[in-house]
Amino acid sequence: MSFFATIHKEAGDRKLRLVIIGGLAVNYYGYSRETGDLDILASKADKDQWLKMFAGLDYTIYQDGGNFIQLSQPENNAWPVDLMLVEEKTFSPIFHAGQNADLYGIKTTVPSLEHLLALKLHALKNTRANRFLKDYLDVENLVRINKVDIRSKNIRELFSKYGTIDLYEKLSRSLAN
Repeated sequence: MSFFATIHKEAGDRKLRLVIIGGLAVNYYGYSRETGDLDILASKADKDQWLKMFAGLDYTIYQDGGNFIQLSQPENNAWPVDLMLVEEKTFSPIFHAGQNADLYGIKTTVPSLEHLLALKLHALKNTRANRFLKDYLDVENLVRINKVDIRSKNIRELFSKYGTIDLYEKLSRSLAN
C-alpha cells in the first residue's frame, strides 16, 4: 500500500477529516508543478489524534509551529507531511465545499478553487521571501488556467480579505500582458 493510501486509511479508521492542499491541490486544478511533500489541512480540534496517527506510522515532528507542523517521513518511499491546523469554524466550510478528487487512485478531498486561492493568498500575505515566487506562480497559473475573472468583485474581495490589494494589482497587470 502506498504511503498516500496508508495515510488515508489510517485517517479514515480514526474518522479524521482532511483536505489535501498545497502542490497536489494545485495540480488537481490543472497547474502542473512538482511537489515533494503532502500538505494536509485539518481541524485544530483533532491535533492530538493526528499526531498519534503519524507517530504510529513512524513519522517524527521536525518543526512544530503550533498551527503548522512539519513531519519527517519514516522511509525513503514516503513523503514528508505538512499538517496545517485551523479552527473548526474555518475547516468545516472548506471541507464541505471541497471537491471530490482521485489522487493516486485514492478518493480524497481538495479545497474548492476559491478556497485554494484563499489559502494561497493567505500564504503569500504571511510568507517568507524564499516561498513567495512559488505561491505567487500558483495563484497566477490557477487564475489563468481556470479562467477566473480577476475583475470580478468576488475575486477582488478574496484578495482584499486573504491577501493584499498590492497582490491583486500585481496579478491584474501580469494577466493583462
